[in-house]
Amino acid sequence: MFMMNEQQSWEMVLDTLEKGNNAVIVVIIDREGSAPNSPGAKMFVTLNEVSGTVGGGISEHNLLNRAKNLLKEGKLTTQTIHLEHSETAEENRSGMICSGSQTFAMVPLSKESMNIVKEIISAYAEAKPGVLTINDEGFSFEVENFLIEDRIFSKENEVWSYQENIAKQDKLFIVGGGHVSLALSQVMKTLGFHITVFDDRENLPTMNNNTFAHNKQVVNYKNISNNIPEGDNIYVTVMTFGHVSDENVLGSIISKKFRYIGMMASVRKAETIFSNLEKKRISKKLLETVHTPIGIEINSNTPEEIAISIAAEIILIKNSNFR
Repeated sequence: MFMMNEQQSWEMVLDTLEKGNNAVIVVIIDREGSAPNSPGAKMFVTLNEVSGTVGGGISEHNLLNRAKNLLKEGKLTTQTIHLEHSETAEENRSGMICSGSQTFAMVPLSKESMNIVKEIISAYAEAKPGVLTINDEGFSFEVENFLIEDRIFSKENEVWSYQENIAKQDKLFIVGGGHVSLALSQVMKTLGFHITVFDDRENLPTMNNNTFAHNKQVVNYKNISNNIPEGDNIYVTVMTFGHVSDENVLGSIISKKFRYIGMMASVRKAETIFSNLEKKRISKKLLETVHTPIGIEINSNTPEEIAISIAAEIILIKNSNFR
């Protein structure tokens, strides 16, 4: 399987459809108990390529074969598959033993689906959220609509529907365009984040070499707060060239509501910056929301290792219920 984020997977599907071939999307639409991967996880299947995962193991292997058989047979009817992950299950046994169960939708796509796929790709590119709906009739997408819950599965008698918010991308704003910023941009792009990098230096080589960020801007750090929005999908890392600019940037944005804010600093540097900001009447409680030293402790030294530690911390926060 190829390592792609969801936008790239949709682009792979579009390329397949434009060539006159069909594709199948396998989506987890419901889960009970302990089971690999959660609702919303997708596997994108063409005759020649596969991206994404719905949990791995023997169940995914069998689902992949079923998807490829649909493509070979030319069947374009959406279907659901229920699997029990238990050795004692009397029917629908998946071959796995994690004790839970999952329901999958298998959605064939043809050239008639191209416009919807293009709308989804455009929504990702422009970071405009929308609602993906899957049912017996296939799938649809409504841009700039939004569900209160990220995923909703309903079933009454034999009528079922699955909806999810997609293209509400998590956005990472990296303040500082140095070596760690470059490495972090590369890692976070593979995780599907929309990445913006700021620096106050013109013609910075690491900024010029950063082909992973979606947006790069040379700015005056005094105005940085105007460039970073608030939101539960906003993640910010502060890693400027010096401690003075780190302090100024942190002081100007810390009162805004982000999902995550981290600052690259040693323990001593962080203590000094926090002390200075407290003197400027920024509360200790607010400063305690800053993740610093940034990243999960893995004894990292190189920019690439530090980027991995930061990415791990961001994913931990992203998948948790706390800031």
